[in-house]
Amino acid sequence: MRDKIKTYIEGFDELLKGGIPHGHIVLVRGGPGTFKSSITMNMLSNNAGFDGKKSLYLSLEETKESLQATARGLGIKEWDEDKFLIADVSKIRLEHTEAQETHNWLKIVEKYIHRRVEDGFDIIALDSMSALYSLMEFKNPRKELFKFFGFLKRLNINVFLITESWEDAGRYNLYGEDFLSDGIIYLKYHHVSETEIQLWMRCVKMRQVNHTKNYYALLHEGNHFQIARVISE
Repeated sequence: MRDKIKTYIEGFDELLKGGIPHGHIVLVRGGPGTFKSSITMNMLSNNAGFDGKKSLYLSLEETKESLQATARGLGIKEWDEDKFLIADVSKIRLEHTEAQETHNWLKIVEKYIHRRVEDGFDIIALDSMSALYSLMEFKNPRKELFKFFGFLKRLNINVFLITESWEDAGRYNLYGEDFLSDGIIYLKYHHVSETEIQLWMRCVKMRQVNHTKNYYALLHEGNHFQIARVISE
């Protein structure tokens, strides 16, 4: 079995028995402002710099400059682009001029990702599925998404799909993404009191890993992420 991918969240990798299995497609989901992009960028940066896994963070929402500023603010290491590449939608438009004509963004994203895999990239994050849906005009959403997940699976790399959702409201996904994915990492804010809010995370599922599904508090200090056990009220 090939090496697992570390999340570089202290305590969370131990929970996952060493990390995320190779070849998994993982949803990173939660409401706005729950550090979805931050923990994903941190994970890709560390895997690129310390484990030699070429990583691509592809954003369909923010600009490359905005994401780089966020990374610096969180103390996330910026490596050379041959190790850790941040690309935005403008980069895709430059490489795929047909985007202006066909508007078939699912195929365009597939082509861009496939080229990067041919260049030797091992880990890819797409931010976000919600933005991709807003660019698309689906004729048969579930069928098209099933094919997209099949394409990602055949790449035999680790893929992280960021998506906005609200578990407590019963809104998990739009088109059955949770069933198609190999893993789900969920983040949410929890009101500890009238004035205190904690950011919680949990692993909803991770195929091939026997793990707890409990919530943990997600903490960030400097350039370091870790989880801590939630103290019951």
